[in-house]
Amino acid sequence: MKNSKFSLAVACLTIPFFSACTSDSDGLAGSPTGTGIRSVSGTNVNVSLSSESNGSVSSGSVGRVAFVTGLDLSSGQALGYVGIAPGANVGSTETSGSANYSTQYEYQVIDNVARTSSTIGGDRLSEDGNLTLNANFGAGTLTGSNSELSVNGTINGRDLDGTVTANYSATVIGSGGLTTVNGSVDGDLSGMIGSDGVIGAFHGNDSNTILVGGIVGTQN
Repeated sequence: MKNSKFSLAVACLTIPFFSACTSDSDGLAGSPTGTGIRSVSGTNVNVSLSSESNGSVSSGSVGRVAFVTGLDLSSGQALGYVGIAPGANVGSTETSGSANYSTQYEYQVIDNVARTSSTIGGDRLSEDGNLTLNANFGAGTLTGSNSELSVNGTINGRDLDGTVTANYSATVIGSGGLTTVNGSVDGDLSGMIGSDGVIGAFHGNDSNTILVGGIVGTQN
């Protein structure tokens, strides 16, 4: 399992503490966090953020999910975006029976997001691993879980929707030394599923946390 941990310090600093001074306190967004879906070119989401960190997860025969986290200094927000690259191929529609999918997932979290009238920061980490998902096509469900990720999907033809829950725990190195970051955050899931594979992008946020990531794999 790969773990990447960073701290985005709440100060006007420079990398590696991924600092940020907001540009205009009168133009701050109502929430210091936000996530969404965006288009993908190659291995990157088509978004530019300050102190951004890009990631992706892919299966050569199915497709790629790309995601990015970072800061918007104009709105004073920690933001994350995710998308499925063009050309994803999950095969034909399944309408009955059940199947297992061997998948890989990866996600990024920025937790402990804190904002003042002139600064924005938080703690960033990533998690990745393998997860077996079970599809019941008659019931229209896709489920699976481990200690880091729980998937509760809804299947409608080849369309995949639903929710995920990410559970994380990590030690990050920030301006104040070592800090333990742990928590749980829910996200919305969307993607495709078929006779050959499954691919999904997920994102979510609360008042001080953002989540973006993806899951992709092949039918056993």
